[in-house]
Amino acid sequence: MHIITILAFACLFWQAEEPGRWILVAQHDIAVTLASVLLLPAVTGGAALLAVRRAGRLLERHPEAPHWAQLFHHRAAAVLRLAALVWFAGVVFFTRWAEWLAWGRITPALQIVGDAVVLLPFFAAQISLWVAAFPLERGLHADALGEGPGPGAPAGMRLKLSRFLDFHVRHYLLVVAGPMSVVLFAANMTRGYDDQLQAWSGWVWMPDAVLATAAGLVFLAAPLMLRRIWRTTPLEAGALRQRLETVCERAGLRCRDILVWDSDGLMINAAVMGLLPRLRYVLLSDALLATMNAEQIEAVFGHEVGHVRHRHIQHFLVFAFVGWLLVAGIMELLSRLVGTEDAGGGVSVLAIQGVGVAATVLFWGIGFGHLSRRFERQADLFGAQCVTPATGACRVPCGVHLPGGTAQGGPARVCMTGAEVFASALDRVAILNGIPHEERSWRHSSIGSRIRFLMSLAGDPRRAADFLRGIQRIKTAMLAVALVGACLSGYYWLAFAPRGTG
Repeated sequence: MHIITILAFACLFWQAEEPGRWILVAQHDIAVTLASVLLLPAVTGGAALLAVRRAGRLLERHPEAPHWAQLFHHRAAAVLRLAALVWFAGVVFFTRWAEWLAWGRITPALQIVGDAVVLLPFFAAQISLWVAAFPLERGLHADALGEGPGPGAPAGMRLKLSRFLDFHVRHYLLVVAGPMSVVLFAANMTRGYDDQLQAWSGWVWMPDAVLATAAGLVFLAAPLMLRRIWRTTPLEAGALRQRLETVCERAGLRCRDILVWDSDGLMINAAVMGLLPRLRYVLLSDALLATMNAEQIEAVFGHEVGHVRHRHIQHFLVFAFVGWLLVAGIMELLSRLVGTEDAGGGVSVLAIQGVGVAATVLFWGIGFGHLSRRFERQADLFGAQCVTPATGACRVPCGVHLPGGTAQGGPARVCMTGAEVFASALDRVAILNGIPHEERSWRHSSIGSRIRFLMSLAGDPRRAADFLRGIQRIKTAMLAVALVGACLSGYYWLAFAPRGTG
């Protein structure tokens, strides 16, 4: 869902670069534009109601196998979210909706208000989907907890629609809209004062440099904003906090705080955010703390620590940089080999941009998913290692803790006990979140496949070490490509970049 919201904002960035280029609706045809805007949330909500009814019938027909209804519901919701994004992109690019709200013509600072109004149909479509799904979601959540919605039931089971929407808007929309709105404001300002910035600096790339700096600062400071959007409080002092702080000390992790994530019982999960130690937080949801034992919580916490310990965020940034170099290189090479219509060639700028979009979708769709799934499994391994007992305390015979009482495997070792604890935590995450064990995920793989993979490494330090070496080779290759690409792009810029301001 977060990537869908990011892409909705990306539509505004792209449309602002060449406003009006793709508009298909005539200037006087106001009704078509308004219909496109107003029908988006209505059609999305109607389709969601039909999908929810279908899932409900599956649940009634197969009460012994609720995962079929859950799987259909999740897939239908994903399709509807994507369809809503495509519709919204059509509204932005092919109608005059964004043109009507181009208030930056009055003053650049006012454009962010117009952008917020442009996004309203997309936000309304997502909310209509959640409204339609609420009864089913509440029922599935109650079934997962295994209790009826009586007076003493958990908050998530007695949840009202207003609280359900509050959580989803915060978690899926505002968490992206907050930082992205700041970046969008900076883009509007640099675009509006483009000539002045170039004239003041004498450098044609000055607006881009200002925007990149602003985006970087927003990325670094985003955790301060997100911890308030997500309604968090520090984890209270006690045995659990001390246990988790010990995990941080062993892993060499520095963070600003360990936070409890108030989700009204709807989220059984954990997260880590922040690149810098002073701006880094580890979050554990309220429902996770309420439904798991201390050992399972430590395992899930260790998974999040593993993301930081193995520098996954930094390597995702390297991946993004490599992707930018690749797409920019393809587009530049194509424009130079074939030539654009603007320069007297035979290919339109729009066609070259289309190639760039296709290359971006392929690179991120295939490459990012592949990388993310391996990083998740590396973090799973680290989480299991965090709850791997000392020699002699292993509850299950394994190849790490040998009969003689000695351990082997070095930093790659994870015993069967640690793996089983982590697997039990993953299992509870799947059950309590209503996620079918074999439901595939672009970023995380299915819960079932992650459990099977981890268990295959348990007690086999050699195989675990081979897996870690494979991950390291991927990281090294990305860094090498990024370094070579940066050198080549730097040379290209020095040789061909314009020097003037006009």
